[in-house]
Amino acid sequence: MAFINGPVPESFERRVTATPREFERDLRQAWPAVEGSAAAARFSLRDGTQELVIDIEAAGVRRLGLFELPQLDVRYRFAPGDEAMRRALLARLDRAMQKGGG
Repeated sequence: MAFINGPVPESFERRVTATPREFERDLRQAWPAVEGSAAAARFSLRDGTQELVIDIEAAGVRRLGLFELPQLDVRYRFAPGDEAMRRALLARLDRAMQKGGG
């Protein structure tokens, strides 16, 4: 979910399709200096003066026929700061963590 038609808020939530370990793997590929772990269900990262804390929580499984997709609720909390910096950091994460398909 991109914030195309408006500002990136200081905090928001997304539901993503991933296990905690998959989310951590993808996040570390996108941002190698990330701190935290899937086991702790919290990550933090910094881009210049902008800080971001990400909390994850298992949200069950989505079933499509016999196909099962693990779900996570992901909460993003930016430290107060410049909206343009939030947008740039989030765009970088979203691009790096994007899965194929559409």
